[in-house]
Amino acid sequence: PALSAPAPTGDTREPGAVDAAAGQQVTDLLSLVDELAAEWGLRPPRVLRSGGLAVRDLKRLGSVLDVDQVRAAFVAELTYTAGLVADDGSLEPSWAPTPAYDEWQQQPGDQRWAALARAWLLTTRAPHVVGTTPPGATGTVNALGPDAHWPPARGLRRDVLDLLASVPTGLAPRADEVVASLRWHRPRRVPGSVDAVVAAVLREAEWLGVTGRGALSSAGRALLEGRDESSLAAAMHPHLPTPVEHVLLQADLTAIAPGPLAGGLATFMRLVADVESRGGATVYRFTPDSVRRCLDAGWSVDQVLGALGDASHTPIPQPLDYLVRDVARRHGQARVGAMRAYIRCDDETTLGAMLAERELSPLQLRSVAPTVLVSPVAAETVLDFLRENGFAPAAETPDGGIVVPQAGRHRTPLQRRSAPVTATGVDDELVTTLVGALRAGEEAAQYHRDQLASRPGPSLPSTDPTTTLAVLRDAAADRQPVWIGYSDADGHVQRLLFQPERVEGGRVHGTVDGTARTLSIHRVTGAAAG
Repeated sequence: PALSAPAPTGDTREPGAVDAAAGQQVTDLLSLVDELAAEWGLRPPRVLRSGGLAVRDLKRLGSVLDVDQVRAAFVAELTYTAGLVADDGSLEPSWAPTPAYDEWQQQPGDQRWAALARAWLLTTRAPHVVGTTPPGATGTVNALGPDAHWPPARGLRRDVLDLLASVPTGLAPRADEVVASLRWHRPRRVPGSVDAVVAAVLREAEWLGVTGRGALSSAGRALLEGRDESSLAAAMHPHLPTPVEHVLLQADLTAIAPGPLAGGLATFMRLVADVESRGGATVYRFTPDSVRRCLDAGWSVDQVLGALGDASHTPIPQPLDYLVRDVARRHGQARVGAMRAYIRCDDETTLGAMLAERELSPLQLRSVAPTVLVSPVAAETVLDFLRENGFAPAAETPDGGIVVPQAGRHRTPLQRRSAPVTATGVDDELVTTLVGALRAGEEAAQYHRDQLASRPGPSLPSTDPTTTLAVLRDAAADRQPVWIGYSDADGHVQRLLFQPERVEGGRVHGTVDGTARTLSIHRVTGAAAG
């Protein structure tokens, strides 16, 4: 290898052009995050059983944001890393915005960017592996899933950015030169996929505004210097356009926002119209579906027209007025509700008695026709309540037949019993050999434990699983050894100097004294830095 580090070369950009390009990328990114939150707030995608976001939901997100799947995965991972979206923890979990998003969305653009940039710099998640198949795996990596966690990502991301900070201001080095420089400085710390990793870091840094036109921006340098969020926001503030609080309504059912809209107006415009194009000025288009979406959210026709009139510097065009009123006229004419049981009876007097019976009030019966009652309660519960109160209903099939239960037909599977094993005699020689082998094994295990206990190292207090997991992940990300206490199959605790490499699936993979080991995290009794 060369004795001197390769000097990256490339195109030189004007610092003002670099910061302006970074500011435009930040404006687009904040808009994408808001659109993701608006989409998942209305139609939250479900969480896969194995964790993560389904491929079809990622494709739908890319279609809504009008970006490719690579950038859609980056936006989803970034919002998840920043704590703006999360698993809602319901019985059928789904991905939805968190309360932290509502607070974040009301902050100025520079402070919103600072929170995203810090989260991206410190995360150990790797959005670029989404959609790929790792070596030895059977499936692809899903966005927001556990497989997208890759501890070396944080160190490699920092190495790439430090290299960009070390070149002259305004220089935009090529990706292959960055890879060559990393290989020279860290010959044993770069993975085999370093080309893909460097390309992904440079791409994500551009989308995030850390770089502009390939060169490190002034806000990106502030991020690498470790400034607090207020100083970091101040570094980005001059390069972001000033938010506006008005739009220009057009006769072709579009509205033009001559800059990034303020929080409340931006939320309203995303609700009542669809984003048609982004850039220095955002173009919104009004459609029957977008207006209906606003009416579904509880807005009345007068409120919609009033909000549009207040936000526009031009009068409301007649085509837009007609569109809103026409959709409002047809909105809600048909109603759809959910019911779990119905009661059908030709005798209206019987149904009237059911409605008047106070004991049946938990069924929440409601008449939808002279001979039909409906209830949101399950049909089996309705049957039990009616029978307990003197009525004699029968269960009905969807085609109008009577349900005849098959009583006493359920049976367990055929049970196969093994024949009992009996011993007719004891071999004294075999018993003596087995006992001697067991005692020798116990002595060897005790000697091994004594040798491990005599090793120098810090004391290992007991730690809870959450703390242990955090210590192991940080050690894997920083490529540092860690002392752990590990309980073996006999319940004895060993002290090991462990070099973790990756943590996944309740296990940690690494080496002990140069030997590859895979340890179960629930057996780790304590962990401390080596």
